[in-house]
Amino acid sequence: MDPRTVKRISAYAPMVLSLAALAIVIEGHIEFGSLPPADEGWQAHLFQLLMVLAAPIILLYIAISWRSLKQALPVLAVQVFLWLLALGALRFFNL
Repeated sequence: MDPRTVKRISAYAPMVLSLAALAIVIEGHIEFGSLPPADEGWQAHLFQLLMVLAAPIILLYIAISWRSLKQALPVLAVQVFLWLLALGALRFFNL
């Protein structure tokens, strides 16, 4: 696979995964309100998988962009912001 393709995928994949995790948190809040169910449902498991999967892809992007890290910082900042936003939404909605 072409290195530019890997870099492009590793740049956008964590953003998509974090936005999907954020959507799951919002869907869970709409479905359950501020009282989450006693048993973890599919939303919790999928959220955990998405968040754990995004972390090594972010590290891969850092490793690939190491030589031009100054140019990669805006993308990295968006990746980390969206990852933290999904975690913050989980805490905010108290799910």
